Formats: sequence, structure tokens, C-alpha cells
Amino acid sequence: MNRSFPSTAREAFRVLVGLMMGAAACSPNQGVKPGAPELIEFTIVQGGATATTVRPDTPDCSTGIVSGDACFPSGRMADAADGGTLDADAPPDGLCRLASATTNNWCTCVADGMDPNVGTWNCDPFANVTAVIAVFDRLLDTAPFEPGTAPTAGVMTTSATGGAPVVDILADYSATGDQNGLVFNLFGPAYFGNFRGDGPSLFGVPQPEFPSGATVMVSLQADKVHAKDGKTPYAGSGQLLGGTLIFTMAPFAAVLMPPDAMAMDPTAATIAFTNMAANPKDHVTATANGAPIAVEVAGDDGGSSYPVTPAAGGAWPAGATIVITVDATTTNLLGQTIAAAATVTFTAP
Repeated sequence: MNRSFPSTAREAFRVLVGLMMGAAACSPNQGVKPGAPELIEFTIVQGGATATTVRPDTPDCSTGIVSGDACFPSGRMADAADGGTLDADAPPDGLCRLASATTNNWCTCVADGMDPNVGTWNCDPFANVTAVIAVFDRLLDTAPFEPGTAPTAGVMTTSATGGAPVVDILADYSATGDQNGLVFNLFGPAYFGNFRGDGPSLFGVPQPEFPSGATVMVSLQADKVHAKDGKTPYAGSGQLLGGTLIFTMAPFAAVLMPPDAMAMDPTAATIAFTNMAANPKDHVTATANGAPIAVEVAGDDGGSSYPVTPAAGGAWPAGATIVITVDATTTNLLGQTIAAAATVTFTAP
């Protein structure tokens, strides 16, 4: 039986319809709340439709936390004497800001797949950041974002540490989150990969990408982000004070994975870069038992993941030891060189 929505979505949709029908009997309020638009979310979007959403009340991390430390996605259990209820002083772990003299990044509590009550902290730098999204609690002045025009430069600006290249960000404005409307917005993150459905938003895309191996600061420009009156600038608080989002990018690197017998193409090895690569096809070589062999690297330049297969649709030499290498002169789209050559070794079936 085909279902257009999961059961929870269908139930919420019925509630939505009921609320909308009930509201139809009332006179709608078409006004916009006066005052400064409040920045309520700033989201870091990574390739593969994963996202990290920072809010004003996102807490700072506990001192000394590192990747791999234990965390509690459901909160820490109290003593057995109280019946095992959740300790109100130890709420569920989620996202926190990791800041020190040398670090400025975010840690996420990742639940164990077998037991959702336990997990580990992931404080790794970000890879393949494709966009940043600023969400507000009310409509913005649309003058800088005329409908039908190209995304706008200068609304979001960037700076980076360590002499890394400075990149522009092009941003577009959505008053509702997405043109597909209420249901799409409600279920967007879970079902459609839409991370801008919580309110009016600015969707910013780096040109061409954020620099690798640097701490990046994205800032909203108060002279361009206004209330509907065209003059009252936005306001931010807590972790979003000043309309800034700071995160650390991973060094430019490659990870190679051997073929997976269960994959759609069981002959394909995979190269995954931490940022978009400029010309990876010119930097990939392979050997079989030490002798060079020809390979094909699929995909367009400027991507972050590439399958590698034997040339001309052939097979790897049976029983041979295959070594695939990405050389140390590979660069990303900003000309930053890979941290080190990378290889993968496997035995062909």
C-alpha cells in the first residue's frame, strides 16, 4: 500500500487542516509584527543534507569535552532511589558551543544506533559546508531581494583565520521557507531536506566554497537586513549576538574507500573529499600488483565525492592487490592543496 506521508505526518496534516478550516471563520491578520526582526536560527548545511542549527539559547560545552566522550541524548538518569526518573538538572545533550583560545566550533551528541539513551560527542570540524541559513521571527524588507532576481551579494559576509582565502556569499530571501508551502515547511527537515521552514530566511551559498582548515565567521550586514519598515535592522542575542556564526572547517583531505560488494556498482571505489575538489581526475592513479593500470574517475570537477572504476567498464584484475592514490598536489576550488596524499588498498575478487 502506497502512502503519501508517514502516519505521523498524516495525523499532523489532519490537525493542520482542522486548524486552517477553523481559522477560516475568523478575519485573518495580515499585519507584520513591528520592531526588529529577531534572528532565531543560523544553520550550517553540509553535503548529504545534514545540518547543524545554532539558536540563541544553544549552551556552551562543558570544560574539557572532546570527540568520543560519552553524552546522554535523553538526559542523565537519576539515582535508582527516585525510581529512575530523568534528572531535571541533567537535561538531554544536543548541540553545544566549544570555544577556547585555540578552538571555536560546535559539538553534537550523536546517539548510539542500538541504544538511543547513550551516545558520544562529535566535535570534529565541518566538511563540505554547502550553505548557511539565517532564519528570522518575522518578515524582512524585500527591497534588497527583488523577486526573480539573482541571489544578492553583500548581505552575508565572511572572514577566515590563518590567511585563508576570503569568499563571497550569495543569498536569497524566502518569506515562508519554501514556495511549496505549509506542509512542505512543517515536514521539510525530516522528509524533504528543507532547513529553512521555521520562518522567513536568508539562504547563503559560498562562492565557490568556504576555505578548508580555517575558522570561518559569517556575518549578517545590518545595513541590508531590515524589518518591513525598511530601516529597523535585525537583532540577535545569545549565541547569535551580532548576527554572526562561527565554525571551523576541516583541512582539505581525501578519504578513499574500497569497493562495496553490496553497492549498486560493486566495482567502484570511492574518493570523498572534505571540500570540493578542483580537478581530481588529473590526480588519481592506480596499480595492480605494483603495475600501473588505467582507471576512470566519474563525475564533474568541483564535486566532493567520486567513484573510481577500471577503465572502459572492465573489471579489476582478479586476485590482484589494487592500490588507488590521490596525489599530494590535488587542490580544492580555492587552490588550497590537500593535506597529504591518500591511498586505499584492496584485493580484487
